[in-house]
Amino acid sequence: MKGAFYAMAGLILSVSVAEAQDIRWRSEIATPGDYVTIDQSQGGRIHHVFRGKSGRSFVIDSYRGKSPEGTPEFTTYADKNGNYLRWVRRDGYEIRYKPHDCTRTLGQCTYTEIHSDGKKNKRTRVTEATRDGFSFGEFDDKGNYLFGGRLALDSHGWAGTGRIEGNQGVQKFRLVKSKFAKQ
Repeated sequence: MKGAFYAMAGLILSVSVAEAQDIRWRSEIATPGDYVTIDQSQGGRIHHVFRGKSGRSFVIDSYRGKSPEGTPEFTTYADKNGNYLRWVRRDGYEIRYKPHDCTRTLGQCTYTEIHSDGKKNKRTRVTEATRDGFSFGEFDDKGNYLFGGRLALDSHGWAGTGRIEGNQGVQKFRLVKSKFAKQ
């Protein structure tokens, strides 16, 4: 199984270098209050709202329902490129990522998830730039495929329409609305 993992990683890495597209979230143009609204096939409508900076982290609050208000379902702390550093659910449950979750890192990238209950998972993510965003596969520490997908990015680097498939089935995403102070 590991052989197949490394063969796939090598193939994706060679394609990534050829396409060298920027898949970053553009934090340098993000303004507090910017948001995207996405319909999900599992979980319904969600709004991701940029709150601002906290130290070196960029903070994004995520709300469910008709509008981006009330108490966030979860809050994400990201680096300047959009890689997750920490994710905190409304009830306080937290996942930290060391060095980050590799979401916006082209090629092969390994990280560790550290859950607030003490559980740790080592993961490897292989990400390839596509014409309109990126595709990825995520693997456990033994090289077993966990999930993967493809997401389109808008001009600000926010993820929108796409699809993720894995052991929890298929999750489809459709960008419904975006609001940015800086166009």
